[in-house]
Amino acid sequence: MDWIGWIRGPVGTALQWFEAHPGTASWLGAIGSITAIVFVYLFALYQGRRTRSHENTDRIRRAQGLALVLIPVLTAFRSKIEAAIIQEGKPAAPDEVMHLLDQLYILGVAGGLILQMVAMLQANQRAELPPSEDENARSSYNSITRQRLGDALSYCDDALYALMKLTRVRTA
Repeated sequence: MDWIGWIRGPVGTALQWFEAHPGTASWLGAIGSITAIVFVYLFALYQGRRTRSHENTDRIRRAQGLALVLIPVLTAFRSKIEAAIIQEGKPAAPDEVMHLLDQLYILGVAGGLILQMVAMLQANQRAELPPSEDENARSSYNSITRQRLGDALSYCDDALYALMKLTRVRTA
């Protein structure tokens, strides 16, 4: 019971000092109130950060799921773009990608690259061969078509790389 005697001395002295100074109680109340306000603010800040962290983790996991769906689709579609470059064809974007256009924003850069690829493919589909039989016009048209399809292939490759990178992101 030695520790009780050890504590009794300083606590008793502190209580006598508080009783001797009448304004001390109001100061202690003010300091306690400020401490409580700061504590509640820090607690709310911590909870907000924790909520945002969970939301970011959920967003990354949804993006990874979407990436896992799109990787095989774009890998298979890549060969169709290559064949269209050789044969001067007009491939349409895969239906799986077209149905997911409103969800691509969650992929970030990869989603933007997929949108660019789709835009190039649609521009290529809308382009029409000039009606004249001029060989220069046809050559120019074919050159522009190859350029658009080459750009679409480049966007497809970059999107595949970004999607693969996204699937390797760790979430705790």
